[in-house]
Amino acid sequence: MRPCVRIGILLAGALCLCSPPASPQAASGADDRVDRIVATAMAGGGAHAFLQRLTDSIGGRVTGSTECRAAADLLINALRQAGFDDARVEEYALESRWQRGRATGRIAAPVQRAIAVGSYGWVPGTKGEVNAPLVDLGAPLSAIAQVSPDRVRGAAVIVEPHATAGEPAQVMRANFAHALARSGAAAMLIPSGKPNRMLDTSAFGFYPGGPLPVLSVAKEDVLLLRRLLASGQVRLTLDVDNAIDASAAQERNVVAEIAGTAPGETVLVGAHFDSWDPGQGAQDDGVGVAAVLEAARILKSLGIKPRRTIRFVFFSGEEQALLGSRAYVESHRKELDGLRAVVIMDSGAQTPRGFQIHGRADIEAAARAILAPLSALGASGVSLDASFDMDHGPFLADGIPVFTLWVDEGDYNTHHHAVSDTFDKVDPRMLALDTAAMAVAAYRLADAEAPVGRRLSATEAMQLLKSVGLESLRRTVYAPGDVSPADDERR
Repeated sequence: MRPCVRIGILLAGALCLCSPPASPQAASGADDRVDRIVATAMAGGGAHAFLQRLTDSIGGRVTGSTECRAAADLLINALRQAGFDDARVEEYALESRWQRGRATGRIAAPVQRAIAVGSYGWVPGTKGEVNAPLVDLGAPLSAIAQVSPDRVRGAAVIVEPHATAGEPAQVMRANFAHALARSGAAAMLIPSGKPNRMLDTSAFGFYPGGPLPVLSVAKEDVLLLRRLLASGQVRLTLDVDNAIDASAAQERNVVAEIAGTAPGETVLVGAHFDSWDPGQGAQDDGVGVAAVLEAARILKSLGIKPRRTIRFVFFSGEEQALLGSRAYVESHRKELDGLRAVVIMDSGAQTPRGFQIHGRADIEAAARAILAPLSALGASGVSLDASFDMDHGPFLADGIPVFTLWVDEGDYNTHHHAVSDTFDKVDPRMLALDTAAMAVAAYRLADAEAPVGRRLSATEAMQLLKSVGLESLRRTVYAPGDVSPADDERR
């Protein structure tokens, strides 16, 4: 899942991170291991070949599904074939599993016409066909102020969630869904932002179970509905047949590592292998999985022995609520003081620009020095932009320095979470460049003389999230449906 909203850092400089930046290993360019890593990544094609196996053989990989388990098995086998004898799974509990069923929509009046609709994840169905009046709330600034029970009770309601100060669009979407459900609405309809009647999906704010049916509606059909509303009342017929299973279930992360020489110090490199099911999950996040796997294979094949252990973690459950990365943080909590950095790829295979460090101005100088050898790839940039809706989020909330691969946007948002997210959209050269950037960053962070920065205290981490406008998104991930401020104390 790529960040839907990148939030400029306005207040990061005000965060008091008083310790001086670490002194990284000098970026002299004399280290021929960087050249070897890049050459191997660009010449090998291993990431692209694995991506084709993942997407064409398995396809979409919804968390808790047989396809998601097959992806974990594929990763374990690939890692062991590459010599990672320690490759293993780490299980965690799922609160629920979800299965997509049919989703149909029709205009019942004043005309008869089918409309293109698709369900969001982890939301219920309509329990049979429903006929409902249409209400359009537009793009209001507040869920609380705009949802009137007298207006929306029993209705199918169009809402356009969007970012406001301190509330990213995902937070607004979840808040509106809960407000509409409390007011008795029949369904929430979200105009798709994609072209050519393509639909969208997500589950942020809905896991372990959404409060009402939430549907993506083709933007062309929303324009029609609004033209009809301008002339009078409109009624829709909706039929959505999803299933939510709350029985006990387990999911798995996949873990392997290259041991370092400094005991107790680790750099984590990761991506998520779950995806949505309309497409193949190629750009989101098959390319990240393929790049991290290939980075692991390259570093292993070159005999790299860094100071710090490089742990490769392939997460599941990212699309629901960062489930795999949250589970990892909890199960490895005693090791977090030795976790020096986390590097995540989850923005598609596009031209690499560098890495985002999510408001950590205190580590910027050290990060620039460590990443300097990537300048030959145009990938040595450092951005303070911050987000929380990828697997770096739980680590950011626990004060760990985090890096996410920063790439050109390209056409990523067009295919993200859509039926068109397929293998053919991936440029093999871009994937090779991203693989090189991830592998070099992992090596440089793990082998630097000093860590890139320190772990923040619980108070500092919370202050950072508030300063960059991400605290509401953290609450939405950890406490869906709770729109009030959460306890700021770290559990």
